[in-house]
Amino acid sequence: MVKKDNLIVCRCEDVSFKEIEALVKKGFSLEEIKKLTRCGMGYCQGRTCFNILIRLLKIYNQNLVPKKRPPLKPILIKEIISYFQNEK
Repeated sequence: MVKKDNLIVCRCEDVSFKEIEALVKKGFSLEEIKKLTRCGMGYCQGRTCFNILIRLLKIYNQNLVPKKRPPLKPILIKEIISYFQNEK
């Protein structure tokens, strides 16, 4: 059996299961955990570790998992491009 101490949740930022579990038990939110550990902010941008992190949050407290948020205002790609073209 694998010990929790040896499990790595985020390989990019070398964050262990034990570190995440301790923060979740203390009541930290997803955003706070990301800021403290950089979990989900490495090279893969959370593709590997985000689902593990979400599952852990669900185990300890359903309310910690945020709902998807739509952008405040939709932005067209051409608006973004024109912004950078006007910057030159």
